[in-house]
Amino acid sequence: MWARRSIVEPAKDNVFSFLGGAMSMFERRRGSGAVCGVILAGSLLVGSLGHAQEVDVLTPRVTEDLMDTKKHPVTVTMALQADSFFGFNPQVYGTYGLTENVALAFNFTYWTMISGVGVHDANPWLETDIGLSLTFLDKRLAITPMIGFVHGQLLSSRGGFFPNGGGSVNERTTAFEGAVPNITVNYIDKYVEGEFYLGYYKAIRSEGGSPGDTGPTCTPVPAAGGNCLGPTQGGARGTWDFLHYWANVGYRVNSMFSLGVHYEHLLTTRDNSAPGAQQDYYRWLGPYVELKLAGGMAFRFTTGHDFTDNQDFYKLKFTKTF
Repeated sequence: MWARRSIVEPAKDNVFSFLGGAMSMFERRRGSGAVCGVILAGSLLVGSLGHAQEVDVLTPRVTEDLMDTKKHPVTVTMALQADSFFGFNPQVYGTYGLTENVALAFNFTYWTMISGVGVHDANPWLETDIGLSLTFLDKRLAITPMIGFVHGQLLSSRGGFFPNGGGSVNERTTAFEGAVPNITVNYIDKYVEGEFYLGYYKAIRSEGGSPGDTGPTCTPVPAAGGNCLGPTQGGARGTWDFLHYWANVGYRVNSMFSLGVHYEHLLTTRDNSAPGAQQDYYRWLGPYVELKLAGGMAFRFTTGHDFTDNQDFYKLKFTKTF
């Protein structure tokens, strides 16, 4: 253990030694000027003792302000976005700088249209992610691996208003119902921009009853005050997993305008509600145009063809970075 010693006691000894010497001088000289000098000097030194503090002279003290944005740059982006499959799904994401090329990364997505009824009446599907953002090539390239979790009833119960899902909207509200390992890669320079995303939505809880159970009503839940989770509405029960990925690349016409192409695919990799139930939900391919504005704002509109259902798709995204 480090020893601690104080600088206060030695200071006291020095003061009293000085006062003693001054009094001896007073006895010898008995001058009024000496009396004034002794009183003045003694007052100043004793007053300084009142402000003396103990100092740990052996243990080093390292303090760092975690809120200092010069040491730890922070960026936060708020995204308002909607598409023809998921509907409105606002998102907040950002980074907290740790070193020159490493930052803590976070993301929150509010899948507002994938909700249920159940006991809590809303059950919005929420996604929370955390990971690291690694930058290369003078920060032109960023690779961000993350681990996330989803909360609601989609994965654990096949529940919620999910397009073509065929499940019940009256399932159990479940926190941490699924895990989402994912990675995002971004690149941007003077002329080229691009993005790749891959996320695997894996159910880690099973709350929706036995696969194939399509009973017309549910059993009242005592823990929920006797409330019933509602009729299954003929929905298929069980759990399922999703794979979601996209890639886009574009040409930066100037500092404001970009043109590019976007491909996106969503499919189930496992669906135990029935044999062979897994399916492709969409495969989108089409162009995008983006407008960047001063103040960290951008608008992007994407449209094209859905090769799964032979119809059109569209996406709109507005971002503001702080």
